[in-house]
Formats: sequence, C-alpha cells, structure tokens
Amino acid sequence: MIRYVLAVLLAVSLLALGGLALAESSTAATEREVRTAISDIEAAAIDLAANEEVSPADHPDPQRVVEVLIPERSLLTTGVSHVEIEPVEEDVDASMARYVLDDGTANREVLDVRLVVRNRTASRTTLEAAGTHRLRLRLVSDEQGDPLVVTERV
Repeated sequence: MIRYVLAVLLAVSLLALGGLALAESSTAATEREVRTAISDIEAAAIDLAANEEVSPADHPDPQRVVEVLIPERSLLTTGVSHVEIEPVEEDVDASMARYVLDDGTANREVLDVRLVVRNRTASRTTLEAAGTHRLRLRLVSDEQGDPLVVTERV
C-alpha cells in the first residue's frame, strides 16, 4: 500500500515540476521571438539609414518593408500583450522598444536608430495582436533636412 502512495506522490511531483519548467521555458521562448522581431526592425532601419539617401521631393522615398511575427499563446509560448517602439528624445538618434507578455513579464531594449511614426497623432508604433505584422520604413528628411526613418503599418 505504501508503495502505491509513494508512486502517486512521485508522479504528482514530477508533473508539477514539468509544468513549472514548461511555463518558464514558454516565457523564455516568447521573449526570444519578440527580441528577434525587434532586432529585425532595427536592422532594416539601420540598413535604410546607412545605405540610402533622402530622395528629392519629386521622387519616391527609399523604403524597406519588414514582416515581424508576434507569437500567439500556446503550450510552448506565452501570449504577448503588446510591443511598442517610440523615439527617445527629439535630438537623440535612438528609440526605446518595450514589450509586455500576458504573464506580466516586461522588458525594454534600446534601438540604435530613431523611429518616428508616420501618423502624427500617435507617438509610438504599437503591435498588439499576435500574428504577422508588416511595417514600412521610409527614409525622409526632417525639418532641418536631416535623414529620419518613419514607420507605418502596411
């Protein structure tokens, strides 16, 4: 009888440990996927700013289109509440990317490029739903004539 009780207790404890390990690994997997998406946006923006020149007024602006995947909640991944990217300050060539997972995990990263939203009513680019998102990055000139990368949803 004691063997059966010990076997059941051992099985329950192994399942509990497995559940905890699965929850922890799903959060890590989601963070890895979100960081990859943010890095893809940053790399495209840096490539655009470094390798293109601002076009004259009568020519189309240089651009890059980036597809990023925000993972859905599943057994192996935690859901993503939102990802947002906004410029740091007016005179700083950097942006801040923040993300929050459904389990409350929050993190932020500094991007080495200033990303401004095309829609002037919003101050940041926000990706809220899981799935594939397409962003168009365009190189334009600001009021002083300096190159500026502008984002918009496609």
